[in-house]
Amino acid sequence: MDAPYRGFVVSHTHWDRAWYLPFQSFRFRLVRAIDSLLVLLDRDRGFRAFALDGQTVLLEDYLEIRPERASHLQEYVKSGRLSVGPWYTMPDLFLASGEAIVRNLQIGQRLAEQFGGSLAIGYAPDPFGHFAQIPQILRGFGIDTYIFMRGLDAATKKTHGAVFDWAAPDGSTVTAVYQREGYFPMGALGHPSVFGRFEGHKPDMALAEERVRGAIATMAPLQRESALLLSNGFDHMPPQPELPHLLARLNADLDEIELEHATLSEFTDALQQERGERQVYRGDLLGNADQPILSSVYSTRMYLKQQNHRSQQLLVQYVEPFSVWMQAMGLGADIRPFWERAWKLLLQNHPHDDICGCSVDAVHDDAEYRTRQIEQIADAILVEHLERLQQFGFAAPAQTASRGSDVWVFNPHPHQQRYRVITNVLFPNPDGEWGEPPPERQLIGCDGDGRTLNVAVLNSEAPVVRSRYLETTWGRRYDATFVVNVPPLGYQLVRLNELDAPIAPAVEPPSPVLENASYRVEVVGDRVELTEKETGTFFPNVLQFEYQLDRGDTYSFGPAPECGPWWATLMGASWHPQRCDLLQLRYALDVPLSADADTTTNLELNVWLELDETRSLAVTVMYENCARDGRLRAVFPVGFATDTSLADGHFRLAERCKPPQRTPESDPECYGTYPGELDYPTHHQGDFVLVEGATHRVWIANRGLPEYELLDPEGDTRVAVTLHRAVGYLSVGGGRIRPCQAGPSVPTPGAQCLRSLRAELAFGVGTIAREIAIRCARAFAHPAWVREMPYLPYVKGDAETRLPRSGTLLRSENPWILLSALKPTEHDQICVLRVCNLSDRLQTARLQLGFPAAAYCRTTLYETWDESSAQLLSENRIELVLEPYQIASLAIALGN
Repeated sequence: MDAPYRGFVVSHTHWDRAWYLPFQSFRFRLVRAIDSLLVLLDRDRGFRAFALDGQTVLLEDYLEIRPERASHLQEYVKSGRLSVGPWYTMPDLFLASGEAIVRNLQIGQRLAEQFGGSLAIGYAPDPFGHFAQIPQILRGFGIDTYIFMRGLDAATKKTHGAVFDWAAPDGSTVTAVYQREGYFPMGALGHPSVFGRFEGHKPDMALAEERVRGAIATMAPLQRESALLLSNGFDHMPPQPELPHLLARLNADLDEIELEHATLSEFTDALQQERGERQVYRGDLLGNADQPILSSVYSTRMYLKQQNHRSQQLLVQYVEPFSVWMQAMGLGADIRPFWERAWKLLLQNHPHDDICGCSVDAVHDDAEYRTRQIEQIADAILVEHLERLQQFGFAAPAQTASRGSDVWVFNPHPHQQRYRVITNVLFPNPDGEWGEPPPERQLIGCDGDGRTLNVAVLNSEAPVVRSRYLETTWGRRYDATFVVNVPPLGYQLVRLNELDAPIAPAVEPPSPVLENASYRVEVVGDRVELTEKETGTFFPNVLQFEYQLDRGDTYSFGPAPECGPWWATLMGASWHPQRCDLLQLRYALDVPLSADADTTTNLELNVWLELDETRSLAVTVMYENCARDGRLRAVFPVGFATDTSLADGHFRLAERCKPPQRTPESDPECYGTYPGELDYPTHHQGDFVLVEGATHRVWIANRGLPEYELLDPEGDTRVAVTLHRAVGYLSVGGGRIRPCQAGPSVPTPGAQCLRSLRAELAFGVGTIAREIAIRCARAFAHPAWVREMPYLPYVKGDAETRLPRSGTLLRSENPWILLSALKPTEHDQICVLRVCNLSDRLQTARLQLGFPAAAYCRTTLYETWDESSAQLLSENRIELVLEPYQIASLAIALGN
């Protein structure tokens, strides 16, 4: 009689590149593990195959030490005995942007193909949740199956089981396989535990049989199919060489299952052959039925999230579209190796234990080092582009003076945007290093279209030296600010001219009031009042700061309800010395020095308020954190009661509802059994959160602050955005949200964030359409890139071919169409444009290109050119109809 179940035993290792040990420590073990794996595969043809955790970066890590083994690895990848990919690194799926997830799969699969082929399965065993658009992304790579562990909630597990169809908002569907027993039901089979050092210990058949029967008992009731995935491996565990012998003995003793040493592909093929009717799930996977979801990682080591925001922004918003334009104009040099290196460095910061901040301090020191490298590469690329443009030459400015300098202002959005920019320029000393510096003078600006711009000098210093590549220039430096309109995904070359008149003393307005056509903001006593003029909506205290103790760890906030919260007090307000549109506020916040300290310390918050050009109140918070074990949040009112918000998600707007507030006392049955993790009241956001009521909507934008919470959903609702969360241990047990351990209990003093911190937010309110509010929020989150033009004193340019001083790369009038990327490819004459429909309705994208292009075709996320579907461009225009929530990629042939 045939056994009722088929057990596909897949040998693998789950390899966090860095976690409770730093990268080099784990890499040393990785090299030893792969060395032993290759010996095993050579020696024992009966050892069927091994999976290298779905991430190809491990190949690079290994080959940096063992470069001579490349062909050896390639042999086993080609033969199917070693599976690699589809990821480059195993990312946290929420803290990396949607575009970064696409690049991760692109780079991972291309690297895997160099070794013989990629695993065509969405294998993501350990990320802390999975966003709703993953099925559409996987389908864009030809992948139809997704294997995951964390994220299923108890209700869905009961109704859908462990095998179901997961549908993205656009309708794209993959088969989702939930690993109820994790990626380790057969880990260290026959040994006392799935994890540990077992050198010298012989597997026990009784323990092995017990493990198999236990897995069947918990897994089989959750699916109709007879194929069970029984993974043999665990975190950083080497291969188990005696496994084929163990499986043979188990098959002789067990009647209920036939065990096969198999690959992930063989398991998914068998699963699809048994396909019957399945339930369909839609939405994010953020449940914690059997494994903790650990959602407080959104706020751990917030400085990492802010650095990641800047790194992604540099590459996607600035470097890539600028590089496409340079390439199309025939002015670009080959930047591809540098650009690809920067992307790999960024993706090496995205594994969940890295970007989530839940590793030992040395791991995150490495991440900051990689961030600096990304910034340096991006800056070098952008500066070279400016140098080449300078050499080609621009039209003369409409207004000139004896002393002037050009400033490049780049708008990364496909619609015109008005910006207040801050920059510095240096006017060379006519007599060089040893001459007297010229006196400080007023500045005036002229944009690329000849319009005069008012320029405020914030600071001036002389003599100073500007040292750049092959340049040392002495002169007077000005820190200046001005407001300028910049064309859609385009540039303005702004001329700053020095006048003869000295700078007039700043006149401080009589009262601390900011006002424009949309808002009036006034400091009254210890409060900041805001009135939105269109509706008359009045907020008597638009900005507060809340501090709570945190007895948790890097994974989970640990509330201390017996203490606090503490609220900051506004101590004073003044005008910026050089700007009458910028208020400086001082807040004092007396809080415990640490969770167990009897003494207090004072957090001094320096806050700047200005009415931003993105139709919002911009808030910049700067402080030196000197308190341990606590969480600081900025709190904004919304003016109505709600328990629902719309967060900026990955290629969509994600509706977030405030969960019921359970406590260990109110729900002891749940809290007392593994994982026992209660619901986190905080949510993930990307660039903004949007809250809508009957009379108005409120949007709060940010720059790299991915955690927020709705407070008082049944009263005067407020939105709390986390500015930082400080804790001292990797993992501790007994927290009020999560009682179980989530990792080793290792000290992490760096997670206390005792450093200078800065947070940037924007608060907007009004009746403007949702899609326009989204535009405002994104424009704040991703501001203009501004840079003084390079100093090339002997370059004059060609008067016949000079470039205009303002221009557009891409225009998109439909605000529901999100520009995800305009990027180069590995082919010099092909670029890729990726857009997404953020709405639940059909939308038409009318795209006007501002660079020479001959033809285009629809493409997949592989981004290949399809000559058979190519269409010639007429007047550089493309018109697309996008289904609701659809992601669309176009390959564009550059040139006329």
